[in-house]
Amino acid sequence: MKNVVITGANSGLGFETAKKIAKDKDVRVILACRNEEKAMQAKADIAAATGNTNVEVLKLDTSLLSSVRAFAEKFIKEYGSVDVLINNAGISAMRESGKTIEGFEVVFATNYLGHFLLTNLLLPYFAPKGRIINVTSDMHEPPGGIKWNGADYLAYYALDDRKRYSFSKLCAIYFTHKLSETLKSQGSGITVNSFNPGFMAATNFSGGHADKMRALMVKTAMPDRYGELGSSSDALARIATEDCFGEVSGEYFDRSINTKRSSDLSYDKDNQEELWEKSLYYCDIESKN
Repeated sequence: MKNVVITGANSGLGFETAKKIAKDKDVRVILACRNEEKAMQAKADIAAATGNTNVEVLKLDTSLLSSVRAFAEKFIKEYGSVDVLINNAGISAMRESGKTIEGFEVVFATNYLGHFLLTNLLLPYFAPKGRIINVTSDMHEPPGGIKWNGADYLAYYALDDRKRYSFSKLCAIYFTHKLSETLKSQGSGITVNSFNPGFMAATNFSGGHADKMRALMVKTAMPDRYGELGSSSDALARIATEDCFGEVSGEYFDRSINTKRSSDLSYDKDNQEELWEKSLYYCDIESKN
């Protein structure tokens, strides 16, 4: 039985993607969530909708490296291998601020660093043709652009930077490019891609009236940045499971099963390398390069 891990799968994009993947009863879907109560309800809803009882819940808070390590240890012990990892959990810089108890800026830790560690801990247990998908955003290139100020700035000092979310999603793409390149050089069959779902009204990022109005504004004024939950989750589920995507790696999927070029900044190899090495240090992982 294939094991598909989806972080932040109790609502929004993660939940809808999990529900679509669970239609295949030969797949076990693991909902990796920090809110276990909501995750258990999501599990019940997915099982009722699909008839697949192979839906499991494991606690994971990607903002805390200690939680990531505990999750990985339990997952490996209980399930042994992973076929697909969808790094989806995320928070908005407009709603979250400050540092984690481990000392990292909370958006950087939740959206990027926790997933970096999770992926590296699970990597030795991936199936030979495993897939990793990092959910990013077209806001990795926000209006007006962003300037790379180094990994340490993002990890420790960007507490009042309004573009923290954009930086975290740029980091996800840097991670995708670097890991994909590394795995290819090792002759691995594991693929790594980025997926942009677009700005969606029906998610935790835009749940209130003001946010729904903002979503409508984005849909009207910037249709190239807007995404529909139904079509984006369908595309993400297909990229994660369909055979035709099994050899695709290092790409950026834009709200669909179609790839496009991400921002020019996202291809900066010096920045990719710096972030990679710093992330290994933050997570206390020995470099294997």
